[in-house]
Amino acid sequence: MTLFNSPPMALLTQTVSQIAAPLDPTDPANAASMWFPLQGSTLAPETDWAFYYIYWISVVFTAIIVGVMIFFMLRYRHRKGVWDGEKSASHGMLLEITWSVIPFLLTIVMWWKGIDSFVLSDTPPVGNNVMEIQVKARQWGWSFQYPDGTITTELHIPADQPVTFLMSSTDVIHSFWVPAWRIKKDIVPGRYGKLWVEATVPGDFKLLCTEYCGKDHSMMLAKVVVHPSAEELAELQSRGLGLYATTFEEWFKEASNTYGDSSPVEIGELAYTKWGCNACHNIDGSPSALAPTWKGVFGRQENVTDSKGNALGNVTVDENYIRESILNPQAKLVIGYPPNMPVFKGLLSEEEIDGIIAYMKSLSN
Repeated sequence: MTLFNSPPMALLTQTVSQIAAPLDPTDPANAASMWFPLQGSTLAPETDWAFYYIYWISVVFTAIIVGVMIFFMLRYRHRKGVWDGEKSASHGMLLEITWSVIPFLLTIVMWWKGIDSFVLSDTPPVGNNVMEIQVKARQWGWSFQYPDGTITTELHIPADQPVTFLMSSTDVIHSFWVPAWRIKKDIVPGRYGKLWVEATVPGDFKLLCTEYCGKDHSMMLAKVVVHPSAEELAELQSRGLGLYATTFEEWFKEASNTYGDSSPVEIGELAYTKWGCNACHNIDGSPSALAPTWKGVFGRQENVTDSKGNALGNVTVDENYIRESILNPQAKLVIGYPPNMPVFKGLLSEEEIDGIIAYMKSLSN
């Protein structure tokens, strides 16, 4: 298993207005509307059609109903010297049929289009050209595992190729949402969920969690990169629009050999940033209410409890304690800090665990 270094904290500096940034924003086919970001997948036009169908029906009927109301208010308003109102019609069969049949037909189209879009988005394609990526959600981050075992914290996929996401959660309920693709699905702990996409526009996009999952829910973002094919890349670069220098195949070759000849300390330093350890553990020795500092911690005695608050006495921060804290962080909790550390079992490779231990040792020398 190999892993790719990507800086998740850089995502936090980007606003929601940057949900999608296509390679060629001047292309009308990629343009966003007032209501939606650009259409970045084959599913997006289906969703948008249903939205605008309902939207324009609402606009037209609101205008008709409000217009008739205003007309009646003016036409039949009380006037001086006029005391008797006009006689109202008791029944109109044609009118009854008209205002019953027309809305019925319009809502039938809504239902048909809605169920058709749902079945399409909920039925992953099959075939040799379909790539499957395992998506793991946790408080508060994402990881993506590719067929060869490569794990990244950014999602990279090729354009114009179906990709299926096999999704699971390690803790609480989360939700996978990429606005430009118009796909969203809850990820329920204890079970797998599936979603698929065929991205049509190369570029950078945002993945967001849309189920409240704790205090850092708003920070649960991930960068999504859709790589163009070799032909598209050459064409975009010829127009001065090549913001990405690689195809998916070229990126994947590099991602599968990220650490290369790096030393254990260098691997640990990269993993410290990649997996968001720096969000809670500082390395400068300054006090923190979130988690113990890594500076000078190796070899120190810590007073710990179990997950139920039962005192376990002092433990030495050595290799075994660090490994256990990564894989099962609730086993021994340092007194004075909240039990917020997520479980990284199945996410970090042995190479990374060894690297983190070596890095923490280097900070204690």
